[in-house]
Amino acid sequence: MSSPDASTSVDRADGSGRWSIRRRLVGWLSFTIAAVLAVLFVAMDHWIDDGVYGHLDSVLADEARTLAAGLSQYDLPTLEQLLPQFNVPGHTDFFAVYDAAGEVQLKSRNSLGKALVGPPPGAALPHYYDVRTPDTHFGRALAVAFDEDQMLVVATERAGWDASERRIHYTLLAGIAVATAMVVLLVLTIITRAFAPLLNQGARIAKLDADSPPQRVGDDLPVELAPFAAAFDTGIGRLYDAIERERRFSRDIAHELRTPLAEIRASAEVALREGSEDELREGLRTAVESTERMQRSVNTLLALARYESGQESPALDPLDLAALVAAQAQLLQRLAQQRQIRFIVDAAQPAWVHSDVGIIERILTNLMHNALDYSPPGELVSCTVQRSREGLIVLIENAAPDLTPADVANFGARFWRKHAEGGTAQHAGLGLALAFGLARALGLGLEFRLQQGRLHARLGPFAFL
Repeated sequence: MSSPDASTSVDRADGSGRWSIRRRLVGWLSFTIAAVLAVLFVAMDHWIDDGVYGHLDSVLADEARTLAAGLSQYDLPTLEQLLPQFNVPGHTDFFAVYDAAGEVQLKSRNSLGKALVGPPPGAALPHYYDVRTPDTHFGRALAVAFDEDQMLVVATERAGWDASERRIHYTLLAGIAVATAMVVLLVLTIITRAFAPLLNQGARIAKLDADSPPQRVGDDLPVELAPFAAAFDTGIGRLYDAIERERRFSRDIAHELRTPLAEIRASAEVALREGSEDELREGLRTAVESTERMQRSVNTLLALARYESGQESPALDPLDLAALVAAQAQLLQRLAQQRQIRFIVDAAQPAWVHSDVGIIERILTNLMHNALDYSPPGELVSCTVQRSREGLIVLIENAAPDLTPADVANFGARFWRKHAEGGTAQHAGLGLALAFGLARALGLGLEFRLQQGRLHARLGPFAFL
């Protein structure tokens, strides 16, 4: 259970006028439950009143039948002996007999000379009504037909019945009040415990640090808050990814620019020290090459950052993948001839897909250029567009006698190179990292496999258009 300070912080409003979920829940739940209990009290009190006074009326009916039977068989003295309650003065039962003219023919001895008041004129018999008894107390009376033209009125004091009804009423009222108080306390306790996981998660969130791995929230939250927790985790994950991308970009820039800057400085120092025209030209040439390498690295890193952060998204259009592969291969035929490599392309049949032309061009250029640059002279490089059940596949194959399976596992890692002497103006160790990132942006797979000294690159599948 949460600490008092923590739970109170949820309920306390500050100067900005923020409202409290807990106060509202407690207030509305308490009001609703109290209203339900109040309605229940009114209904039960009504049912109890009906039961108590219904029982009183049934007692009067029994007495009326008994008295009518007794008056038909016995004289008044004998009847008073048989029914002593009509002879006891004060807080007891009374009766009176009226003739058709409304005159009192007979009344109980304890009436003290006063007859019971009859029902309203024209009332249908039997008729129950409230009445003042001859001793001026409140009572309940029943008027029934007696013989052919007479009316028997029986009455009893209701003080005891009223006192019993009040005791039941007050007991029920006290029970409802106690139940309401207990429910309010129970609601307050339950809501406080329900908010405890939120407070605990809040404490964990307050301790989040960009230097430590992100922690999931919501593992101990109720099911109703699972969508919120999932959305929060997604948002936090994106923030951590953005922070990591920024740090990685800074590290990559620092790592990649260090060597070219050192080369530029070294070549400039040598040229200044030697002072000859040839040395100056060589220093400038080295500086230009290093600058080109830095520019290529920076452009590649910026492109990776844009695609990884979602700042740039693919522009999908219909395109002929086979024609695009053939066009890119044609642009590299001169390089293949310079390196004395046979470059074979099998992409004659149209292969229409829905993708981003610019991104596909960049991936294909990178893969083909690598295959031509790293294949030994005289070898074969092939590029094929194949059809499969999943879709269209681009396969690029080249000789790679120096590669090992461990090397292939490092493909896509930034600044990884087979040899430790560093990159060149054409290869800065970022090409495959960019290719992998661009393929992910298009939802494509990019896989490399080494088999019998030849490297197989597989791009796809592309969904058929």
